[in-house]
Amino acid sequence: MRKLIAVVAALFLLGSMAGTVGAASGDKAVVFDGARAHVYARSGEPLLRANGASAIAVAKQFLARHGRDTATLASLKAESKFKSRGITHITYGQFIGGLRIYGAYAKVAVNARGNLIHVIDNLAKVPSSVAGAKIGAGKALYAAIAKNLPNVADRPGQLRTSGATTYFKKTISFRESPKAERVLVARASGALEQGFAVTTWTKKGNKLHVTLVDRGGRVAATELRTAKDSYNVYTNSPLAGTQTVVQGPGDGNLESPEGWLEGAQTTKNIQGNNVHAYLDRDANNKPDAGGTNVTSGDFLADSDLTDPPTTDENQQVAVQNLFYLNNVLHDELYSHGFTEAAGNFQEDNFGKGGKGSDSVNAEAQDGSGTDNANFATPPDGSNPRMQMFLWTPPGGQQEVVVGGTAYDAVSMGYGPGLSTTGVTAPLLNADDGVAPTGDACESLPKGSLDGAIALVDRGTCNFDLKSKNAQAAGAVGVIIINNQATAIFAGDGSSGGLKVPTVMVSQADGAAIRAALPASGTMRTKAVLPPMLDADLDSDVVYHEYGHGLTWRLINHMDGPMAGAIGEGGGDTLAMFMNQDPAIGEWSASSPDGIRSDSYDTLDKTYSDMTGAEVHADGEVYGAIMWRLMMNYATGGSSIEAAFDDWVQGMMFTPTRPSVEDMRDGMLMASNHDCLIWEAFAHFGVGVGASGIVGPQRAIVVTESFDVPPSCD
Repeated sequence: MRKLIAVVAALFLLGSMAGTVGAASGDKAVVFDGARAHVYARSGEPLLRANGASAIAVAKQFLARHGRDTATLASLKAESKFKSRGITHITYGQFIGGLRIYGAYAKVAVNARGNLIHVIDNLAKVPSSVAGAKIGAGKALYAAIAKNLPNVADRPGQLRTSGATTYFKKTISFRESPKAERVLVARASGALEQGFAVTTWTKKGNKLHVTLVDRGGRVAATELRTAKDSYNVYTNSPLAGTQTVVQGPGDGNLESPEGWLEGAQTTKNIQGNNVHAYLDRDANNKPDAGGTNVTSGDFLADSDLTDPPTTDENQQVAVQNLFYLNNVLHDELYSHGFTEAAGNFQEDNFGKGGKGSDSVNAEAQDGSGTDNANFATPPDGSNPRMQMFLWTPPGGQQEVVVGGTAYDAVSMGYGPGLSTTGVTAPLLNADDGVAPTGDACESLPKGSLDGAIALVDRGTCNFDLKSKNAQAAGAVGVIIINNQATAIFAGDGSSGGLKVPTVMVSQADGAAIRAALPASGTMRTKAVLPPMLDADLDSDVVYHEYGHGLTWRLINHMDGPMAGAIGEGGGDTLAMFMNQDPAIGEWSASSPDGIRSDSYDTLDKTYSDMTGAEVHADGEVYGAIMWRLMMNYATGGSSIEAAFDDWVQGMMFTPTRPSVEDMRDGMLMASNHDCLIWEAFAHFGVGVGASGIVGPQRAIVVTESFDVPPSCD
């Protein structure tokens, strides 16, 4: 017999409004939530077998075994019943003397055999007596209007009473007739009294309120059932359009059943069930102080991109944009199968499987780095962390000065920074003696760069390794020269043991600097800095980082040269599915080709170009495959949406630490579009018989194949 799991979870039916305004005395009128609802589930077998009994009989038998007395069980009345995927779900309200206990309920689920498999118990103990109301339905309605609709002058007259509910005339201010249901209201002491649940729905503003009024005419709680949270955001990036005000989904949708917002909010600290977004300029992984309380659900700050991103208004925009993008992506991935049971990111999983308490901690303008972003993914049940950085604008914030000419530079994302004075020293080419000799990927002769600034070619190994080799040879600074005619950028790496600064210059500027040798040069920060760019406004970067969370949760162990590269390409793939654009991060990188060596629709690489030297460069192969696959679906009788679905579902058939052919085979298992998949992968050398393995010294060894199965010829 497997152990019964009794999960205790707070289920506040009216969110933060539960138990707010009550009687003048210490015993407040509250929305009943049973203090803490009891959720019962058993792994792999029923809670209780039906043995021919009805669902209500089985449910009552179970509840009786767990402490509910006869009077409480007799008060149950079925209010809704539906079937989903073979499971019947029934919700019971609790009634005494024909009056509903506001907020009290029980929910049960029975399988196709009628066996009880899930119970939520949020029932009130039936008292010996109930205090009557001191007011009538009319005064309850007027109290609700006065509290929640102070600009509405209407005082509708009564129309009729049916059972416990009194209906009022639909005056000019209301979309439907207001009504007041006589209900039982819980007090903090546990006693029950009569009161009213008043429903009003206005024409202007579309405001739908349910207001709980106690026996003395005081408002105990208010529920606004109109989805009115709104966000002024860049839905893609500032390159794709101006800010737009968009609405949150509100309650009741499948992906986010209780909407996006939950708890207290400020302009720089927004939280909900799917994501907690906040400013973290001081890089302590906690929300920074500051921000104004927001009770309206409206996050409407306007950005000014001519100002630094660190102005108060721009910081508000960063947080609201990051919150919005994370939620949009959560809901979209949910529709493709990244649900609670699959390990998605939510605080409350609503009893749908998986482990909760793992919404994304999304840190805007994180102060721990620049020109990058990251996403750490713990196992299901622990919060992942997304850190978004500021990015260097076109031309960089550093410069290299040689012979009176200043060349734009970007400080790398590791090692010490530069002051406006900087470092001045002779310039020397690094030479490691192994072709290509200028990349410093191998150890340099000791003392060969003593007191010099090293000139190093980009390519074939991690950036920080180049800097460490140059430092070991005596260099006091490192200038990495781009090996492509693309924008300069801050490469990532470890700062461990590095005491010398490193910058990157363009391919053309590097050639000019070398042409001036022998010479001395100065690496320094510019005296006048252009504003940094905020990646919180760039959906490509946000989606890419979230993609790491997706692949780690669905596949796991996305580390190492091959799997790490697929993770990088997979992050780009998620951004491409969301924005249907083959360039990634154009806004942040200040380049039409984005942060990669080329746009994915023109990238000229195949499987054998994956070497194990650098995961981002290697990951471009997988990204290019997926862009072609998307286009195959779009033009081959299917749709990009179907490709998105097959991609997510395919990860569920993919082994950990996958190869590119493993990713292909996972999609083939999930899809009925085999030839569209085969063509895309085979075009880049991952056809029939292709293989990629991680060999000695973490090098990737590839056998290419450009063949498709005979059935796809």
